[in-house]
Amino acid sequence: MKIILAWLKKELVLTIAWVLAIVTAFLVPPDGEYIGYIDFRTLGLLFCLMTVMAGLQRLGLFRRLGEGLLRRARSARQVEALLVFLCFFSSCVLTNDVALITFVPFAITVLELSGLRERLIPVVVMQTIAPTWAVCSPPSATPRICTCTDSPGCPWAVFWPLQPPMLPCRQFCW
Repeated sequence: MKIILAWLKKELVLTIAWVLAIVTAFLVPPDGEYIGYIDFRTLGLLFCLMTVMAGLQRLGLFRRLGEGLLRRARSARQVEALLVFLCFFSSCVLTNDVALITFVPFAITVLELSGLRERLIPVVVMQTIAPTWAVCSPPSATPRICTCTDSPGCPWAVFWPLQPPMLPCRQFCW
């Protein structure tokens, strides 16, 4: 029992996720519809993307790109800013989760190469916030258009009249 408790304490995030899953199962009793709540297509695509990123990392691509970035950066602050803004601007043309799955492993590699491992948590937190800021800027990307117009609550007739005043802001992302 002590071993199990020690493991649960060590894996705190997983433990909290399990507890919350059990609590929500009592709030919304499991039924035949539960499996329909999961978007397996999206999960499959994200898994494939993570597999590709892991492959690129094993091939040393992240290392080579990181070394190139470090040759051009003049300070630690500049390295951190570049890593955060990569997420910000890439989320303008990709979705937030794709930007993070792509650039968080790259950031880990770059920070290890530069000896800035202690800055990993602040940089990853800022990378996580950056795509949200990009979305909060006026409509910044095609993925948001697709997401909005694919949902039944936002028909084209409602969506497109909102676009003209925001088109100049898209110049930052294209």
